[in-house]
Amino acid sequence: MGSAGDYDLLEEIGKGAYGTVYAVKKAGTNTEHALKRIAMRITDEGIPQSVLREIAVLASLKKLHHPNITQLHDAFITTKNENEMYLNVVYERCDWDLHDFLTNIPRNMGDPQCRHFARQIFEGVDFLHTNNIIHRDLKPQNILVNRDQTIKIADFGLSRNYSLHSTFTTVVVTLWYRSPEILLQCRYNTASDIWAIGCILFEIYTRQPLFPASTEAEQLKAIFKKIGTPHPSAWPSDAVVDHSFYPNLPPTLLQHLASLVPQPVVDLLLSILKFLPQQRPTALECLSSSYFQTA
Repeated sequence: MGSAGDYDLLEEIGKGAYGTVYAVKKAGTNTEHALKRIAMRITDEGIPQSVLREIAVLASLKKLHHPNITQLHDAFITTKNENEMYLNVVYERCDWDLHDFLTNIPRNMGDPQCRHFARQIFEGVDFLHTNNIIHRDLKPQNILVNRDQTIKIADFGLSRNYSLHSTFTTVVVTLWYRSPEILLQCRYNTASDIWAIGCILFEIYTRQPLFPASTEAEQLKAIFKKIGTPHPSAWPSDAVVDHSFYPNLPPTLLQHLASLVPQPVVDLLLSILKFLPQQRPTALECLSSSYFQTA
């Protein structure tokens, strides 16, 4: 476990919903890393046990190696003042995140490059799922891109614990990629990540979000406007909102997708964007789909 003295801060390179990202150099070397610094409250009992567990989980992730996940180097706590501390996570530095990449590059990214990105995202997520890690918050901002077009998934070690104690509230958390079961605060599993990848894949092709909304209630309405309102029998018993809260809407997803993305993408997205998690394919099944077999 490292400490703040092991790293020299170079510059701020980004801000996320829960923290600030800096470029850092490991002391005594020329090796650059990214350091995510998350401000957290110190409770009356001191450092929350959940944060200490988070550190232990992050430390265990250092042994994970895959070309499509960011390599975690270090995790440690520093104190800001008597009421606040920082959770510091050090990982490999990449050139862009996918959000910035899609915003700033020319729009004529061809189907082969889109497919190349999609394959790497599915392969990285399949690796995480094989290691019993659910990301839970996949979005373009935590998928990183290097100049050689390598994709790296970041923030996979940070569970929802850190959002409970975070003091960093200046950036709105993006809901666009969250699955219905997460929005309904139900039990969730790896299928929630597959839903998020479907939303991201649409955005890679179109440069526009599939389900834009600004609140959790609006987010579910935006989803149902496209996939249709599920039948009452499919509604989870542990949902925080009753099925009757939503109007009965017909599905329009096929028509929406068909006008914007190639047919193999339509087919894959229709298989992914199912209300019931158990009906979605796994990452491995997605990699075996016709989308990746077609030239």
